[in-house]
Formats: sequence, C-alpha cells, structure tokens
Amino acid sequence: FDWICNYGPSFVLPASNCDVLYEPSDFFKELNHIFANAKQRIYISSLYFGTDPYEYEMIDSIRTALAKDPSVRLVVLLDYLRGLRIDNHKEKTTSKSMFLSLIEQFSSQVDFYLFHTPLLHGFLRKIIPMRYNESWGVQHMKIYMADDTLIISGANLNRAYFDNRQDRYLKLNHCPDLCQFFIDIIETVGKQSFKVKLDHPEPIFLGENHPFEGDNTQYRRDVENDLTSLMKTYQTRFPKPDSLSDDQALIIPLIQMGMFNINNDRDFNIHLYSHLPQHSILYLATSYFNMTEEYAQELIDNKRQDTTIKLLTASPQANGFYGSRGMSQYVPIGYSENEREFVEKAEKKCANDGQIQMLEYFRSQWTYHAKGLWLYENGKDYPVLTCIGSPNFGARSIRRDLEAQLAILTNNETLRTKFHRERSRLFQYGTNVTGETFKQTSRIAPLWGPLFMKIFRNFF
Repeated sequence: FDWICNYGPSFVLPASNCDVLYEPSDFFKELNHIFANAKQRIYISSLYFGTDPYEYEMIDSIRTALAKDPSVRLVVLLDYLRGLRIDNHKEKTTSKSMFLSLIEQFSSQVDFYLFHTPLLHGFLRKIIPMRYNESWGVQHMKIYMADDTLIISGANLNRAYFDNRQDRYLKLNHCPDLCQFFIDIIETVGKQSFKVKLDHPEPIFLGENHPFEGDNTQYRRDVENDLTSLMKTYQTRFPKPDSLSDDQALIIPLIQMGMFNINNDRDFNIHLYSHLPQHSILYLATSYFNMTEEYAQELIDNKRQDTTIKLLTASPQANGFYGSRGMSQYVPIGYSENEREFVEKAEKKCANDGQIQMLEYFRSQWTYHAKGLWLYENGKDYPVLTCIGSPNFGARSIRRDLEAQLAILTNNETLRTKFHRERSRLFQYGTNVTGETFKQTSRIAPLWGPLFMKIFRNFF
C-alpha cells in the first residue's frame, strides 16, 4: 500500500486516537461537546447550516466557547449559493443569518466565508433560479474541528443529519498536524471566497479576480496555484513513513477539486480499483449512485476475476430527494436509471456469479447519506483500509464540488474492528438488487428517465 502516500501528505496517529461514531445522535452530541469546550479555535467546513432548534443549540455551544475566552477563534466556510438560500420562509432564516448573532457579539473572533463556484458565471448565473443554481457546483467538504480534535463526515449541519439521516462520522483526537492541514485548506479557500461583514449587507469578495464578475479563468488559476503549492509543502513535510506499527494508523487526506485541476481523490480511487489485492473484497457506499465511466470501467471491465465488489446506495425511498418539490422530485428516478445501467453491465460482464453486487439501503423513516469504502484482504475479517469523507464517487464530486476525505490504513485490530462494525451496521439495511428488480412495475422508469440523466448526469 506504499502507493497511497502519492496522493497526499502522510499523517501517523495512534490508532487509539480514532473513534468511529455510528449514529446521527452521536454526531450531534460530539459536535456540541467539542465546540463548547474549545479553548483555541473552532473550524467548520460544510455545505450549509440548518435553521432548526438543533442548530440553535449548536450555535449556543459555539457561543459558550467564544464567551469563555476572547482568544478563541471561529472560522466558518460554507457554500455561497446554499448558504444564502432561505430555509425557513416564515422567519426568512438562512445559514448566514444563523451566525449573525455570533458575528455581532464576537466580531473580532469570527471569520465567516462563503465560497462561490466559478463554474456558474455570466449569463447563466443571471437566469438559473435559486436552488437549481447549486447544481453547478458547491463547497462540499465536511470538516469540523475544535482545537486539535477533528470530526470528518459526509454529513451537513442540519436537523435531519442529527436525527434520521444515516451518514458516517470519524472523530480523530489529538491530531494537531492533520488539523493544521485542513485549517490551511479552509483558510486558502476562504481567502478566495466572500466574507460576511456586519457593515455590509452583502458578502464581500476577498480575492483579486472575482469568480463570476471578473476574470474567471484567472480566478481558477489563482486558487489552483495556492492549493497546489500548499499541498506540495505538506507532502514534503509529511512524507511516507518508514514503517507503521500495529498500534498506529496512517491517514492520507484526499482532496478533490476538479475545477481547480486537483484530482487526488479521483486518481487514488482509479489506482485502487485497478490494483485490488488478490481475493480481496471491496465495499463501496454512496448516497447518490452516479458512477463515472472511468470508475465503472475499472470496477467492471478491468476487474480481477478473484475479487468481489459490493456497492451500497440509497433505495428510491431513502434518497434525500425523495418526495421533494420541483425538478428535484425526479432525481431518484435518474439515480435508479444509473443503477439499472450499472447492474446490467455488471451482470453481462460477470455472468451473475456474484463478483459484483448492488444493494439498496432501506430503513423505515430514515434517509441514507453515507459514502466511502472498506477494503478487506484475502481471508481477513476486518478491513485494512477505509475512506471516509464527502465525495460520492460520481461525476459531480469529481468535476464540480470541493471535496475532502481521508484514506486510513491500519493493522490495528481494535480500530479495524470499529470500521468493520460501522460497515456491517450500514450494509445490514441493504437489499440485493439485480436486473430483475428494474423490471418490477414500481421500478420501471418513465420514457424520459434515461434522457433526463444523460442530460443532467454531471449536475447530481
């Protein structure tokens, strides 16, 4: 597995510093705990921040830390388009408005950034309505830090993700170097984003070249240069370790920002899929099944015959878009079509021998949002490698969004047992899907289904 270190800086932690959280309620509890007890800094990177009582409680936890010590700093990076969308129409609340009280009370301690994708600019930006404009790309990294503690997830900070939307959550304790890496990533993106200031009604752009009103090409080049330089510095400072003991874990941050020509996560996955160990089992999970042709080719066409691949995705009823309004209501149909195409291709290639299996997650009253992978070596009961973070293995994650995840390699039995338990808890709600599934009346897509996904595939 030496090749893993080619895709990011190498951080080595005691395996005992890694805690797997299993339920949304655990995630909410731990976030409140680390935020309220922060003594130096709180960093939040997410798509958006909700506007329900859960989120007001979290604001109070952050307020507790800021009020205790004027040296505590809060830095928030959200997406511009999603962060300014009105969630509560009665009270006109947005992600931005949720933090205004903190900015007012602790102005010298708070930096609030909103990243705007450079892919939406010019005439398109003027005509694409709110909510749909987010399809062009968003800030999607889910990194939550307090002092030297980091929680990485695929979950947003919203009521559903604290209640009945299943995701994955990993808490890393006492990891100052890894925290500093993500702090520098967030600050670098923040300096090329918009900042919310009390004396300005609209967020103020901080960089030299505006992402949608100025030189769009130069803006993208500026961000690419800043991030590439930063990542090279960290790879030099934290190279591949000479060895890894059984009480340690090797952690590699995988950054994916296709619009800035940063494709570490994509390249990592392609290499992994094409170099699976003999007789290994690869488990993949994604909330929105939209596998790229590149990934599908490695998983199906170039797959070793002695390996097994099992994929878990949301059933139509567990899809976050199920029952939504407007054009979004058709998205689960599109994902179902993607599944059908993938399953048919896999069955044709592998002749129904179980080498590639598709499962759909269904849990009554729950939605599904977990993603990542677990790799089991030949005959081993527990995974040696796992990846956890925000990417969905789809076209949008690769080309349009800002994504981050961690690749974690360990031979520590206790930690591997935790990852195995996590994987088992998710896959226990999975039901096998075959080509016959899509012949059922309830799964037959409308005639426009395949066309819909062909046109909009890169936007979901």
